[in-house]
Amino acid sequence: MQRMLMASAMSLALLGPAGATTSGPSRDTIDSIIVHSISGPHCSRGELAFSGAPGDAARWKTFFDSHPFLGIHYVVDREGVVLASTPEHRVANHALDNNDTTIGIELVHDGDGKEPFGGKQIEALIGLLKSIRARHAVPIDNIKGHSDVDERTFACGGQRYRTKMDPGANFPWGRVRAELRGEPPRLVSGPTPAVRPPRPPVHRLNGPAGR
Repeated sequence: MQRMLMASAMSLALLGPAGATTSGPSRDTIDSIIVHSISGPHCSRGELAFSGAPGDAARWKTFFDSHPFLGIHYVVDREGVVLASTPEHRVANHALDNNDTTIGIELVHDGDGKEPFGGKQIEALIGLLKSIRARHAVPIDNIKGHSDVDERTFACGGQRYRTKMDPGANFPWGRVRAELRGEPPRLVSGPTPAVRPPRPPVHRLNGPAGR
């Protein structure tokens, strides 16, 4: 597992610009936020697989703090713990060709479209996004997933897959954006009135009184 995690991380590192490292250059402009998941896809014996995301925020903060190439500004784990890594005023190498004016947030999550996003993690993420937007003029439409800004693909088992699928196909974008806008949650469909079956007719027997 650790070998797969390191291989996935190093593949991103080799593709990233060398000038944007964990302690990259200072910047004055922040206009976008990119949400990631730790785990990523790769090809294993001709089948699509994901590297996995074990551990907590402390584990992954240590990973990014000590990495020679990769960087991230925040890590949010499944229990809702938020830890900062690269300072906001510095560039972090987290998204190819999209580092200079963005803040990167890494979710400790499989990002495979199968693992549910727990309430603690999403609530912590929403709180973090609100905090960042209180400091920087980031439009809600500029809060994106890694898959929104990286359209590269790779071949596996005769098919092509997106290199970056995070934060995941089941990420609750609707809830996150609604809460940032202060909107009430939307129902997927309106309430459906209950349909009651018709009552069978009641047959009354006419007979002598008292019987």
